[in-house]
Amino acid sequence: MDSDTPSLSADTLAALQSFLQEKQELDDQFAKLQENAEDMFNERKKITMDYFQEDWQLSQFWYDDTTADFLAARALENTSSSDDDDDDYIAFISSPTAYVAFRNMAPERSNAFIFEFDQRFDVFKDQYVLYNFNKPLDFARTSELKGKFKFFVADPPFLNKECLSQTIETVRFLAADDAKIMINTGAVMEDVARELVGARITGFNPAHRGGLSNEFRCYSTFEDEKLKWLGH
Repeated sequence: MDSDTPSLSADTLAALQSFLQEKQELDDQFAKLQENAEDMFNERKKITMDYFQEDWQLSQFWYDDTTADFLAARALENTSSSDDDDDDYIAFISSPTAYVAFRNMAPERSNAFIFEFDQRFDVFKDQYVLYNFNKPLDFARTSELKGKFKFFVADPPFLNKECLSQTIETVRFLAADDAKIMINTGAVMEDVARELVGARITGFNPAHRGGLSNEFRCYSTFEDEKLKWLGH
C-alpha cells in the first residue's frame, strides 16, 4: 500500500539541510556577537551585516556595500566632530545597513544613533533606539534627543504615504536647525518626499544585496560634491 505521507527528493532534502545548516551557523554567529558585543565595541572592531539575516516580514532588504558606504560617507562628510564629545548628532532611521557602515567608518562617533524596530540591533547599546514608525513620537529619551540631530538617513520600510509621513514626523521632532536629510524609498514616492520635507530626487540610486523589484531612489534636502539633484 502506498503511503499518503509526502516525501522529499534527495536534491530537495539536500537543499533543505544546507539551508538549515546555514541558518544555524548565522544564528550561532549572531549569538557570539551578542555575547561579545561590549568587548567588540570597546575595541572598535568592524561589524558586518552578515551577522543580521534579513527578515522579509519586517520589509528588510539590506543595501549592498557600495550603497551603504556611500550613505555613511555622506553622513560623515556633512557633519562635524570634536575632541570634547560634542559631535553632531546623526540619525539612521530604519536604515541599519547604513548605520553599520557608518560605525565601521567612524567608531569614535558616539552621537550616531540607529532608530530601528528590529530589536536585534540593541547590541549597539546606547546608540540603539527602539522605533516603530506607527508611533512616530513614542520612543525612549524623547526629551533628551529632541531637536539635536543635524543629519538623517531614513529608509521607511513601506512604500506608501502614511509610512513616509510618519517617518518624517519623527525627523521633524528630532531635527536641529538646518538639519540635512536623505530619504531612500521608491520612485513612486518622489512627489510625497518633496511635499513633506522639500527633498528632491538625486542622481544616486541605492542598490540592495538581493536586488529589489521596485525602482528605488535617493532624495535629499541638500547637495554635496558627490550627491547632486537631478537636473543640476
